[in-house]
Amino acid sequence: DMAIRKTFIKNLAGFTYEVHAKVFKGSTDSELLCSVIKIRKDQSLWDIGTGTGLAALTAKKMGARYVLATDLNPYAVKNAKRNSELLNLDIEVKKADVFGNINKRFDIITFNPPFTNHPTKNDYEISFWDKDNMAVRKFFKDLGKHLNKDGFALVSWSSFGKTYILKKIARDNGFNLEKFGERRGKRGLVYYVFKVI
Repeated sequence: DMAIRKTFIKNLAGFTYEVHAKVFKGSTDSELLCSVIKIRKDQSLWDIGTGTGLAALTAKKMGARYVLATDLNPYAVKNAKRNSELLNLDIEVKKADVFGNINKRFDIITFNPPFTNHPTKNDYEISFWDKDNMAVRKFFKDLGKHLNKDGFALVSWSSFGKTYILKKIARDNGFNLEKFGERRGKRGLVYYVFKVI
């Protein structure tokens, strides 16, 4: 479905935006993450795994000083850039594998990773699958190098994604997770945002 569809317009999280082929359209998890973002005008935010750019665009709409949006999916990078232009919200968009080779620090880092350990066959299935939870492992391994002194991270997850795995990976890297938001979605699934402490 994601690979064959044409560009369409979607309304979610207070935005009307484009969704391109091979890009996750945004759903309950995206909407929940956007709803918990609170940012001051002097703060910066990095949205990792940006997809269509919703969380990054939310921060910029709130007046964030600087917003970086990254994704490993090249179709998502193009899509987020397009939505930045379409909505006239100036965010920087780059291709990166989690933190990649970007050496900056931020006040807030958001991450809406794939929830399921499953191999991928191409460069866009990474929106849904994360073999051996490698993206999540990379995130927690290097998170401390990218946060400002009083900075924090927000991570999305779902009840179908084995929350205990997320918590264990965080703990193994010296972090704990505090539930920061929760919302029921379709088919009885529950979505969460955790604050990394």
